[in-house]
Amino acid sequence: MALNFGNGEATKLHFQSSYPDSEIVIGLVAAVGTDLEHVAREIVERLKAFRYNSKEIKISRDIIPVLRKTKNHTDHFARIDNLMSTGNRLRKDSGENSILALAAAASINEFRIKASSGAHPAAFKKQAFIISSLKHPDEVEQLRKIYSNGFFLIGIHSTEERRTELLTKRKFISEDKAKLLIQRDQEENEPFGQHTRDTYHLSDFFVNLQGNLDKFQNDIWRVIDLIFGKPFVTPTFDEFAMFMAFSSSLRSADLSRQVGAVIAKNKNIISTGANDVPKSGGGLYWPHYDQNNTKIEDEQGGRDYMRGGDTNVLEKNAIISDILERASDSTKRELKKLLKSSKIKNITEYGRAVHAEMEALLACGRSKVGTVGATLYSTTYPCHNCAKHIIAAGIKRVVYVEPYPKSKAYEFHSDSLSHNDSNKVLFEPFVGVGPRSFFNLFSMNLGSGYKILRKLGNGNIVDWKESTSSPRMKLTPSSYIEREQLAAVSVLNCLEKLK
Repeated sequence: MALNFGNGEATKLHFQSSYPDSEIVIGLVAAVGTDLEHVAREIVERLKAFRYNSKEIKISRDIIPVLRKTKNHTDHFARIDNLMSTGNRLRKDSGENSILALAAAASINEFRIKASSGAHPAAFKKQAFIISSLKHPDEVEQLRKIYSNGFFLIGIHSTEERRTELLTKRKFISEDKAKLLIQRDQEENEPFGQHTRDTYHLSDFFVNLQGNLDKFQNDIWRVIDLIFGKPFVTPTFDEFAMFMAFSSSLRSADLSRQVGAVIAKNKNIISTGANDVPKSGGGLYWPHYDQNNTKIEDEQGGRDYMRGGDTNVLEKNAIISDILERASDSTKRELKKLLKSSKIKNITEYGRAVHAEMEALLACGRSKVGTVGATLYSTTYPCHNCAKHIIAAGIKRVVYVEPYPKSKAYEFHSDSLSHNDSNKVLFEPFVGVGPRSFFNLFSMNLGSGYKILRKLGNGNIVDWKESTSSPRMKLTPSSYIEREQLAAVSVLNCLEKLK
């Protein structure tokens, strides 16, 4: 976008990032069979209250067929399966796992060029773009690079039963084939394949598309209201507790991933936990100042990185090597492939780290605090080892963000836990503002967006209206180099006033 550095209004808009009519880009991520058309309609309708126009870009309709010719199937199973395969081939052949997101951004740019009628493409006023749906973490990463704080990802949870029903009754796909699509969509082995699970937990917001459509509508409205800076929206306890679980995960030095958990009772946090190595005397390792009190360091030989490796991975590799050594030379090559892709990779028992959920339970034990009837919040669905201890500890409810397909928790303990029966230990997906956006959207003045005002100088509350509100995090069309130039112009203008 060409900048007129002599224009005081342009300098003000660009340097102060005060774009009141800033564009927003919303990405949707959901498993196959989720009614995303309904989701998009709700978003579009709510945005109208803010006088925003919306344009939806469907990856399956507007991107994949444009990048590569696809067969025109009348059978819904064949059409969906072919679109998945074509998307995978595009990622693989291009060597770019974010190619579909890049193409979506290019599509927005094309729309911008057409609207400019030959002039230099410029930012739209009060325009939202909805990209549906994203299936790979690299796609989310790429869109966040392009649109920065102006990009919001909404993860939509829908039960497998509900998604199967949509595929069978509305798409006329057999139940067996519907389950094949659901399994494929969830997690493919190839790095260029469908990775919906890994994409879902990157969301800024999580909503649950269940039978209660009024609740779903209100949840969507709350998401949009927060984006536009409604000053009186504060966190639910679930949102607060999950943010605390996420904060707990950040103290983990685990070599694979960071997981956090908290236990709450009567809407009070009673313990926290992270996945890390236990230390003598109780609890986990923390970095600390050395004996001279001059440098923060970790205990020698304590955490895994101080020992140079992940014992769980090393032991699994040792098991595979031991089996291969016993095999004949003629079968080793094929056997190695089979072992590498077998369930050996799911073994977790050789890890030195205490799981986050277990540490939260143990912390209660060390502090002599009861857990019966409490709620456990975890950034990841608990594994089957943690699940049995959660049940035994009397936890009544478990809330999680990231699914964990390796977990056998429900398979092993269906007698005691459920995803919908509150008479058992209830495992349910998190709904609300995700940890990554918690600070920006709920802090009045410390986040990345503009400061929130709740009252006027006379003490009365502000009269917040949708029609006059603007996105809290702005999508600025200028680059940081352009803003540096504008900063210099602003300084010159100030110096002129000081003369």
